[in-house]
Amino acid sequence: MIRIKPIEIPSIPPGGGTITNLAFQKQDSNRCSVFLDEEYAFGLHVDIVMQSDLKKGMFVTADAAADLVNEDVYFKAMKRCLDFITNRPRTAKEIDTRLTQLGVVETIASRVRMRLDELGYINDAEFARLFSESRVRSKGLGFFRIKQELIHKGVTPELADSALKTAYPEEEQQSQLSSQLVLAERKYRKESDPNAKRHKITQHLMRRGFSSTQILDAIRSSND
Repeated sequence: MIRIKPIEIPSIPPGGGTITNLAFQKQDSNRCSVFLDEEYAFGLHVDIVMQSDLKKGMFVTADAAADLVNEDVYFKAMKRCLDFITNRPRTAKEIDTRLTQLGVVETIASRVRMRLDELGYINDAEFARLFSESRVRSKGLGFFRIKQELIHKGVTPELADSALKTAYPEEEQQSQLSSQLVLAERKYRKESDPNAKRHKITQHLMRRGFSSTQILDAIRSSND
């Protein structure tokens, strides 16, 4: 499992301080280092610096500094979540898990979720549809296995059912099962005991998400 690095929260000088320098960071020109009373205090996204109209010589209270840092954490959390979504669509549950891993407080997490929702990035119904179509095409899995995977990712059973019924009609399930049955029979071709062979094939196909009724029907049809 990939370890997610939490967002670090800098310590705020208890008495605040006077801004003595604002400097672009060398490793990221979109970030600015804020120095209070000649000491590095914290970094901020340049947009926050501009929106807050920060200038050298300005006195910043501890509370105001904390507000600036919290806004910066929001910027960081948004970027990390957008990067997370870029790889593939995510469910609301997956976004919640990532925000927990990032260690942001609930007030900031709520803002991130709301903004992602406004942007259309959190849509479990669309996720379920795309995920179902992908798994049907690429993995040869049965209806129940894909449904289980969707529920594990946080999709409700109702949404999972609805998406799968659209992406995986009954005739396609039968076609997929027939193909998987051929592969299973090949896998267990060296099994000499017919009953043991049938049991192994049935268990193999059930693990792939096909129901026992579907499997037995397919086996009977293949023997006709």
